Amino acid sequence: MNQGSSSVADTEKTLNPIKLLEQLATAQAKGCLRVVANGIVWLLYFYEGKLFYANHSLEPIERLEQHLRRISPVILPNQVYTDLREQLKEANLEASYPSLDYQAIRWSIAQGHITEQTAGALVKSITKEVLQSYILLTSGTSELVARETSFPIWWSGNFLFVTKECQTELQAWQALQPAIQSPYQRPYLMNVEHPLLTPDVKAKLSKILIGFSFRQLSLLLKQDELTVANNLHRLIDNRIVGLRPPQPPFDRMHRLYSGTDGHLFNEQEQSVSATLAAVTEKTGALEPTTGNLIEQATYKIACVDDSPTILREINRFLDGDSFKVFPIVDSGTALMKIIRINPDIILLDVGMPTIDGYKLCSMLRKHPAFKKTPIVMVTGNTGIIDRAKAKMAGSTDYMTKPFTQIGLIEMVSRHLMAHH
Repeated sequence: MNQGSSSVADTEKTLNPIKLLEQLATAQAKGCLRVVANGIVWLLYFYEGKLFYANHSLEPIERLEQHLRRISPVILPNQVYTDLREQLKEANLEASYPSLDYQAIRWSIAQGHITEQTAGALVKSITKEVLQSYILLTSGTSELVARETSFPIWWSGNFLFVTKECQTELQAWQALQPAIQSPYQRPYLMNVEHPLLTPDVKAKLSKILIGFSFRQLSLLLKQDELTVANNLHRLIDNRIVGLRPPQPPFDRMHRLYSGTDGHLFNEQEQSVSATLAAVTEKTGALEPTTGNLIEQATYKIACVDDSPTILREINRFLDGDSFKVFPIVDSGTALMKIIRINPDIILLDVGMPTIDGYKLCSMLRKHPAFKKTPIVMVTGNTGIIDRAKAKMAGSTDYMTKPFTQIGLIEMVSRHLMAHH
């Protein structure tokens, strides 16, 4: 690979991902390795042969937010994530160097939301996740775009050490096969009458296995996704917990390699105690129950917004067997419809004709059935006055547009856990 050229392309179908990294390290490359496979774009950034960032084109904004929520030593207000998304709104992440999500990290430092030390941990965490999927590639196209632009670097690593760490983690995932083939699979409670499943465990699992992938569960439980997968593995083997396939667009990612390498980790029997402890810490200790939460197959979400586009987007974000979204366009008839639906959580747009969100929220709080139901105000306004008005109207929380799927899921699941 010739570093001096502005663009070097490899049009062959067969790819050797690690060999490409070796060539860049040897050439002390400065630039971006762009790899395309199955409609997904991987971007790996190098400076003097060292890797300092990597991302891919599937939900990069959500990935940045997810890792920031996990890595940040302090709990950042939701407004920080709203501002962060505004920085990347409708942006082409490949349009600049490094990509705009990397620049959003620089913005977060400049705003005082995170330190450079946190940024280093964040960059390494994202890079390792992306590399795990990159080194599984067997075919595609690659191109090196050489760059000399100056930029801050908060972390950089020898690709040999980084890929070794990734391979070790992949081997740990592979040890969970054939049951688990992807961190994007979605575990669900399948056999509620299994003799090994106690009422207490049943109630606790029903709180978390509501359509989330292993990656999403790791964020909610504040555990590494591999730890979550290990802790659920015995239940999956015993067909107590089932696995649904990844949701689009993650269904396009390569599955974990099903090899017969004798050096794979020896599979060890794992208990569910760590996962259950995390649930207990998050939701409080539960008394044994007859399992009413399991009998309710889905959580009902009433969503009131005069924009059909927003309603469709929320429905897409919460698409799954565990959620049923009831879209309501007309705020004038929303109250009666919500009473008939009797939802588990209500999302209200603020700016609606006939009856605005604040007034509708106040009306709902006066109804005895909705005094404790979570009500979240959804708005494009970010001012303190708007938040104060929402609180005075009786709202449980406040979510600012635009929002990401992981942000919406995290907010909805948090209030469902607290309410139930």
